[in-house]
Amino acid sequence: MPRHVALIVVSFVLAAPVGSQDKKPPEKKDAPKVLYAVPLVARPGETQKLALRGKNLAAVREVTVGGADGAKVKVLGAKAVPVPNNYSADRVGDSEVEVELELPKGAKPGAVTLTAAGSNAYALLVRDDTPAVAEKEPNDGFDQAQPVPVPSAVEGTVRQERDPDVYRFAGKKGDRVRVEVRAARHGSPADPRVVVYDADRRVLDSADDTDGTADPVLVVALPRDGTYFVAVTDANDLGGANFGYRLVVRPEG
Repeated sequence: MPRHVALIVVSFVLAAPVGSQDKKPPEKKDAPKVLYAVPLVARPGETQKLALRGKNLAAVREVTVGGADGAKVKVLGAKAVPVPNNYSADRVGDSEVEVELELPKGAKPGAVTLTAAGSNAYALLVRDDTPAVAEKEPNDGFDQAQPVPVPSAVEGTVRQERDPDVYRFAGKKGDRVRVEVRAARHGSPADPRVVVYDADRRVLDSADDTDGTADPVLVVALPRDGTYFVAVTDANDLGGANFGYRLVVRPEG
């Protein structure tokens, strides 16, 4: 065998194992993916229906729950869902699986996951001990602002495009109040923005993205006794029945 041919053969033999080790298995493009839940917030100690919205979920027949001993989940059905014009399916999802979920009273926020067969483990947003308040429409402006106590956690939805949700609370001079929205961190398609106003409807502070997430957090020192307003909107003026969020208003420090 000519010397140059032998060198080529040896080089090929030596290189082949390296190439095989570097090769990664192909990703399954059609694997189920859970993006978020509707409603976004789950309630410990109750049985409730949830729609898990995402990609490639229309054929799912099995969902498992983790992170909560004694939790039960049952699949009620799955289907494709329409994607609104000018909305991304990667953001709002193109299918959903409806489940009946029973969480024990001791279910801990941040620990519960739901996994559709072959999907990612979706981290469910679970209520904590902050008093829960349901959003009540209409609350589209200062004159219709929904009163909420401090502390409270409002479970709301940006129901349509260009839809502001306005809340009001009573505060005292010198109080420091923390205002936080949880939505994008739990897969909601909402990109929330929050603004705090004083009784004269002047802006005290506002926030959009905070700490590398699309969810806003701010702390406001109240300048005087009186009424204050909190407005939640979608930063891109989008909205829909699945644009859920959880607004927490509580004392800071």
